[in-house]
Amino acid sequence: MGLDLRPYQAAGIEALRSHVRSGRRRILLQLPTGGGKTVVAAAIIASARANFNARVLFFAHRLELVDQTVRQLARLGVSDIGVMRGDDGRTNPNAPVQIATVQTLARRKLPEADIVFIDEAHRAAGTTYQRIVEAYPEATIIGLSATPCRLDGKPLGDVFDALELGGTYAELIADGFIVEPIVYSASVLPDLLNVRTRMGDYAEEDIEAAMLAPHVIGNLVGEWQAHAEGRRTVAYAVTVAHSQAIVERFTAAGISAEHLDGETPLRERAAILARIESGETLVVGNCGVLTEGWDCPPVKAVIMARPTKSLSLYMQCVGRTLRPWGNVTPIVLDHGGNVERHGLPTTDRIWSLSGIPQTDKAKSEHHVCKGCFAYVRKNPCELCGYLAPVVPREIREEADVKLQVVKTATDERRAFFLLHLERARARGFKPGFASAQWKEKYLAWPPWSWSQEAKLAFADDADWQKRNSDRELEKAHWLSVEAANRAREAPSEPNCPDDDIPF
Repeated sequence: MGLDLRPYQAAGIEALRSHVRSGRRRILLQLPTGGGKTVVAAAIIASARANFNARVLFFAHRLELVDQTVRQLARLGVSDIGVMRGDDGRTNPNAPVQIATVQTLARRKLPEADIVFIDEAHRAAGTTYQRIVEAYPEATIIGLSATPCRLDGKPLGDVFDALELGGTYAELIADGFIVEPIVYSASVLPDLLNVRTRMGDYAEEDIEAAMLAPHVIGNLVGEWQAHAEGRRTVAYAVTVAHSQAIVERFTAAGISAEHLDGETPLRERAAILARIESGETLVVGNCGVLTEGWDCPPVKAVIMARPTKSLSLYMQCVGRTLRPWGNVTPIVLDHGGNVERHGLPTTDRIWSLSGIPQTDKAKSEHHVCKGCFAYVRKNPCELCGYLAPVVPREIREEADVKLQVVKTATDERRAFFLLHLERARARGFKPGFASAQWKEKYLAWPPWSWSQEAKLAFADDADWQKRNSDRELEKAHWLSVEAANRAREAPSEPNCPDDDIPF
């Protein structure tokens, strides 16, 4: 194929072939951010062209993804390419390989294709994507995504017949293909109590006001100077105005910083990104631009100034800094409480076509050091040496929390139980969640009196009960969807001979 594939990349390609042999024509390949999804696609395209003379369509939603794919194919000697994007000078409708933006593809005559790639395929449940996919009933459809889930909950099983899981974060970190970041919580977090939710995520105008609060935005530069000073950094903001305000703060502190957004002219955008890659600019603030498909290994810090309920958005943003570059450890500054919401960014998740990922011990192994605010595993802190005293500590109670159990922990074990009881209330789990977490950590069930207190608290909290009821209904729905997907994924017999596999 002209390049050395990593073992998990080669295994992923062979797994895709196996799915096609079994009669599955729409396969979603999941690989962590930094795992080389574009490399996998380019290797398949090169093989398809050299060995089968196949026609290929690759489409994505961002120009950066299109350019990245063209460059990767050029490295493999695939140059007979047409680019479908606006008035791009690389347009060539007769080329056997077409690389397109979804926006342009939706407006033009679709090219012939034996293989269709969908990059960032967690978007594939959208109407435009589905219309394009349905136009290729005989083609092999290969989706690529690091985060195969959608904020709106739509199952990707409506688009794909099979999901193939690539290498895990643990494997990629162990082999040095990506680097585990140091993640810091902020010493001052935004007040989200009155922030509304719209279309599954925080309402833009509410979250902008929360993040622009003086005590929050005024903390960004100081946290960066404390933990990431000198590193090339990307800041993810809620709105354009928020990004501009962040850049103004850094500039006022004498730190070279620039802003870009969706309206930034392409030539100016390219110049800004070139300056951060060279180190001339240290901080780039953006809103909704550098979230997917942009690779710049020298960028070794992320300011996550955007609280989000979207696991996909959170992981995509943080993933921009995980690729190795020298011996520099990536730094993530989480100013939006996203780690508490979703877990650490390199937590391995069990993905599903139902769209609901499961996590295994996403948070139980880490705690926030009160000395440096990093998420760490040990006490004393392995970063700053802070030794957390074993003293009674108060479990914070939100304004709307009706938890009536004892609020002061008498020891570390009691504190652990109460913390997970609060998490159960906030997420709609039954109170037994806290007991189960306690048993997993301490290898025995908690005292009977603690469990009874938790049950009484649940029985006295109508909001908690409603969240639990909603969660159970949602779980039942997706279990039925997943069962239907599994039934559809199991063909009666293999029906695709090897000579019908186009790559």
